[in-house]
Amino acid sequence: MRKDGRIGVSVAGASARSTFLFEYLLAHPEEGFVTGVYDIVPERCSILLDHYGIGAEAVVYPSLADAVSDPGADAVFVMTTDAAHPECAVAALEAGKSVYCEKPMAVTMQGARAIASAAEKARGLFYLGMNLRHSPVHEALHNIVASGKLGKVITIEANEHYYGGKTYFRRWNRLRKHGGGLWLTKACHDFDILTWLAGGRPLRIMASCGLDHYRPRPDAPLYCCECGIAKTCPDYCPPPDGDSLGDRLARATERATGVKRDMCLWNSDKDTFDNGMAIVEYDNGSRACYTVNVMSAHTTRMLVVTGSGGMARADLYDGTVEYWKRHAPEDSCEKMDASALMTGGHGGADERILADFFRCVRTGSPPRSSWQDGLTSVALGIAATKSSDTGRIVSVRM
Repeated sequence: MRKDGRIGVSVAGASARSTFLFEYLLAHPEEGFVTGVYDIVPERCSILLDHYGIGAEAVVYPSLADAVSDPGADAVFVMTTDAAHPECAVAALEAGKSVYCEKPMAVTMQGARAIASAAEKARGLFYLGMNLRHSPVHEALHNIVASGKLGKVITIEANEHYYGGKTYFRRWNRLRKHGGGLWLTKACHDFDILTWLAGGRPLRIMASCGLDHYRPRPDAPLYCCECGIAKTCPDYCPPPDGDSLGDRLARATERATGVKRDMCLWNSDKDTFDNGMAIVEYDNGSRACYTVNVMSAHTTRMLVVTGSGGMARADLYDGTVEYWKRHAPEDSCEKMDASALMTGGHGGADERILADFFRCVRTGSPPRSSWQDGLTSVALGIAATKSSDTGRIVSVRM
């Protein structure tokens, strides 16, 4: 850390997700600066540094070892594909750096435990990027639960609808070997929120899912650029021939891997699902149900928490949170509108989580989401996958 309090950060993974860090530091230069970027496709690093105008101050690291050992970096941001998180996070922690790791912590329990072991011994901070804990809506709902207004939490209902989630089926998230499947790469957020609200330890889970919409279709090829129905297909993806940051990054990846961005959602190879439901039981008697749908017409997250003393409901789409006291008149509902706070990515959560990370690095304060929380959400995601694969109730094992 510099004398002026600014924190140097190196970035592992020149991903689209890493741009939220660059945007944050551009708006808050007093917080820190990027020392360099590492990626298995080096051209992506150069594109990012050029786009944000820091090519003269930051470097393209030739290896992960260089990224985590840079003496100018106090922290490492792990923004790679999910399966690569353990290698990057463990190396950074063992090098004495603080770590911000995107969710999920890992896609296997072995990988999650490796990070947990390194984080427990490390002198640096490990901060897991569960940004929903910082969304104004989820934060307000959790505050109601934590205040005791609801009494004992009996049930939690969570419904996630994500129109843009369909694009997973042309990205690396479509394959378990990279992202663990949607019960991990996507639902880890929601399993974490369920556990945060329930306040207990998950015991068992029953899950069911299906690829019921984006199944192979004979009238479409593998790539949109070769498709005869592209003009009428609502899932058409244009080739990356523009000058936007996303297009430039996509072209770099295409050149390095030979895999095109405009893969057909229907005909891509994939081993995950487009809709699923899960029920979780906790050791304190709470139960939670969760539905995820990435072929939805509407994007939101909706939650209802029912307790012995009241009920609360939240909707991420319009930023509303409502509370009813049990045995009170129905029209006595207390309402909160958090929409004015929902600026930026993930309903206002992205900027808040980064501000908290930099604060924690400076002060030594504990993170809102830690490696312990990461272990739990990974264990739930793996158990949900096993349950939906076998049709059985599965115990959640850390």
